[in-house]
Amino acid sequence: MKVWAVTLMGMLALGTSQVWANGFSQAYIQCMNNTYGSIDKSQKCIHKEQKAQVKRLKKHYKAYVKRSAGNASNIQQQHQLWENRVKQRCYLSTQSDFAALQRAQCVLLQTAERADYYQGQFVGIK
Repeated sequence: MKVWAVTLMGMLALGTSQVWANGFSQAYIQCMNNTYGSIDKSQKCIHKEQKAQVKRLKKHYKAYVKRSAGNASNIQQQHQLWENRVKQRCYLSTQSDFAALQRAQCVLLQTAERADYYQGQFVGIK
């Protein structure tokens, strides 16, 4: 019951952010709505969505670097700093199943936010 309550609180917190509405796929939202507190099911949903978000991030990051060729090294440094920040924020030392779920949710949220950022830099890119 405690796991379900914390998971629900996390989902509600994510639900209030702009990323939930813009960045995550409808399939992910439906998948998470049907986990009924199961950590294993939640991890599968998150893993599948993470793959899609990483693909989206790479696409928009490459387009951003390409269109900002004069600042490519600066953009690459900023991206590396972002990756380091994700590691600091999301990778907890605890090794429980629930901590793994929290890590995965954190990384997914950070990835979706960054993909939204790059996508928003050039409105014409889809």
